[in-house]
Amino acid sequence: RPLGAVRSAIQALLHGADKDAQLSSDLLNGMDDETIRLQHLLDDLAGLHEQVLGRLELNRAPVQLNDWLPNVLSSWEAAARQKGLTWSLDVAPNLPKVMIDPDRMAQALGNIVSNAIKFTPAGGQVSTVVRMEDHQLSVRVADTGLSIPASEQEKIFEPFYRGSQGRRIVEGMGLGLSIARDIISAHGGEINVQSQPEGGSNFILQIPVEVPPEP
Repeated sequence: RPLGAVRSAIQALLHGADKDAQLSSDLLNGMDDETIRLQHLLDDLAGLHEQVLGRLELNRAPVQLNDWLPNVLSSWEAAARQKGLTWSLDVAPNLPKVMIDPDRMAQALGNIVSNAIKFTPAGGQVSTVVRMEDHQLSVRVADTGLSIPASEQEKIFEPFYRGSQGRRIVEGMGLGLSIARDIISAHGGEINVQSQPEGGSNFILQIPVEVPPEP
């Protein structure tokens, strides 16, 4: 609302309101008041990331990955197919039981997969490949959607970053990937992205495996 009010005042001034001294003064004072309200709004938004994520404390539990992963991703498969996308999930057999926070990790994976679905047009493809590599859990989420410019590939993990017009990450609040990165980092892992100018992106998660002790 503050930005809408400021824009309306600017449009009025551009279309002749500046020729009326009293009206011009009223509009400028109103714009000043709206910028104060906007500052309060931005202060509130500054804490939104922490409020959405909550206090990041991991509740690790033994999780059998081969059972857990398909269950976590099943709702996203439905969303992808409903949009007209080709969906594939390739999970290596005999993955180990690991100590992770299943709720937090499901949140992180969901944010990444939903991002891939959102920015892939109908007729495209979203695929997820899960492997064990060098004692780390490797998850690759690939899509055939819009590209991410090289200059933005690190910034998309920052809170509230929304990207350039006509590109990915211009919708929403810009929190999903930031939250995913924080959750993965809390597990001792990392997330990276690869994207080509002709389109399509790969999000690569690598998480050290903590195997639960034998009973």
